Amino acid sequence: MVFEKPNPEMGAISSELVRRLNENSRRLRIMEEKLDKLETSMALLEENTINQMNDMKIGLDRISAKISAVGDKLVSIETDMSKINRELGKTATKNEVKQIETFIDLINPITAKFVTKDELERAFEDKLGRRA
Repeated sequence: MVFEKPNPEMGAISSELVRRLNENSRRLRIMEEKLDKLETSMALLEENTINQMNDMKIGLDRISAKISAVGDKLVSIETDMSKINRELGKTATKNEVKQIETFIDLINPITAKFVTKDELERAFEDKLGRRA
């Protein structure tokens, strides 16, 4: 095989090609690293989003359960209030209570002035004695 003299132009071209190839390889590595970082970031974002959605679902389930419990309590309160209103309808009114007080005052032996048998007989004898 015959060796030719290296052409200085060919050496410059080959070194330029090697330099460009090395530069492109470096850029490609940098792009691959950036792509890996982006993929990792996206995976973390997806995972965080899924976790937050699960947490929100759990929170919404709890809120739903509490709202349901409050609704049940409201129904119970309405039922109790209905019972109380029915019972209040059976109670005496203010006027009825005053009438009962008046009747009690009329027949109360402590405040009413009842006449004993002896007092009645003396009063009767006094009246008869005055007339005679």
